[in-house]
Amino acid sequence: MGRNMDVDRLKAADSAQAVENNYLKREIAATKKRIAHLQEIAADPSYLAIPSTFISDPVPVVMFDSDLKLLEANPSFAALSGYSLAELNMGADLRFFFPKSAHKHLEKAKQHLSSAAAIEPWETEVLAKNGERRPVIAGLTKNGPADQDWLLFFFDLSARRQLQKELAIRESNLHALAEAIPQLLWVCGADGLVTYGNGGFFDFTGLNLDNPLNWTSLLHPTDKLNFDVSGFSVGELYADFQCEVRLRGKSSALKALNSVDLYDESLYRWHLLKVVPFFNPGQASMSWLVIATDVNDQRRVTEALLASEEQLRIIADAMPQIVWTANSTGTIDFWNYRWFEYTGLTAQQSLHGGWRLLIHTEDLGAYDQKWRQAVSNAEPFEVRFRLKRALGLKLRRTGPLGKPEAATAKEGRRDYLWHLCRAVPLKDSQGEVVRWFGTWTEIEEHKGE
Repeated sequence: MGRNMDVDRLKAADSAQAVENNYLKREIAATKKRIAHLQEIAADPSYLAIPSTFISDPVPVVMFDSDLKLLEANPSFAALSGYSLAELNMGADLRFFFPKSAHKHLEKAKQHLSSAAAIEPWETEVLAKNGERRPVIAGLTKNGPADQDWLLFFFDLSARRQLQKELAIRESNLHALAEAIPQLLWVCGADGLVTYGNGGFFDFTGLNLDNPLNWTSLLHPTDKLNFDVSGFSVGELYADFQCEVRLRGKSSALKALNSVDLYDESLYRWHLLKVVPFFNPGQASMSWLVIATDVNDQRRVTEALLASEEQLRIIADAMPQIVWTANSTGTIDFWNYRWFEYTGLTAQQSLHGGWRLLIHTEDLGAYDQKWRQAVSNAEPFEVRFRLKRALGLKLRRTGPLGKPEAATAKEGRRDYLWHLCRAVPLKDSQGEVVRWFGTWTEIEEHKGE
């Protein structure tokens, strides 16, 4: 028993030792590989010729003497100029890599550095092998206390210049778009002062950027209550929103300044504002992009339609017949007061076909068939049918002098009264039905005529 345990311990120890040996072998192999790579680099003459201080420097650097003769260059400068390190001729005139317009500046910078600790970097260009002119910021410094060797380093601006071109193109496109759209467009700060506006904005308002303008001064006094007196409320609105307001145009600007009543509706036009906030990182202030679409005509038409509909409702409620309207598909969406008085139903009970329950079962089939045919053919509709009345509703009878008489007990007990339905379609300019108007007229006393 004890012997078997000793054998197990020895096997476990041997296994652990084997794992450790394999790990050491892998580490030794990796170290040898790194040493071989360093020896390969050290044997390369192009690396040995460059000071170790900027062999791995990502910034393009060249070293030259007092006669502007190239002494050394690092790989980053080779990549910038498009030459390989082998192609760079040590001893060549440094001015070969610069346009003629930069030669004097280079010489003056070297002369100035001889009597100064440092000079300001300047923007120039490097002439590449393929003929390109690479934009750079160049900086000059001494290499040690003596004036024999000089270091010139560069910051490549190619990516930034390309980005500037792209931004300029985008800005130009955005400006063209802003000028082309029919809406008014402007940008304002949190204080409400306008910092940019398109032509439509200035044409409508008659204002310009020469004098500071708070755009909220264009608002109708009633609408201005929805905004802070100095612009939008800073820190309260963090999402875009839209609203309808009235803006004063340039044709009324002088009138407004001459103490004309600012509540005069003729001075303003309704606009739909779309407002988008812009946030400045690390600052409490924000700016706003505002796009205003003129909806004055649509607003006036809507108001006129609402007024017209209200008048039609009043007229419909005053009529003795049951009056109803339906959409283009024939679904009833309005009843006048006489319907509710006659049937005793609520508006909710009457919609969604609930009215069909009050038509006599013997008449409902013919009614439905003729109504579907009229809607399908967009033709006027007419049919006679019996309609259930509310309990307690008396028949209206007239005597010899035209005065109403009370219904007889026999008549009062009848649940259904005969009605004549007439409906006509309202069509648009293309001949399409947009609405139906109908009436149900009681003809109980004349059903046989």
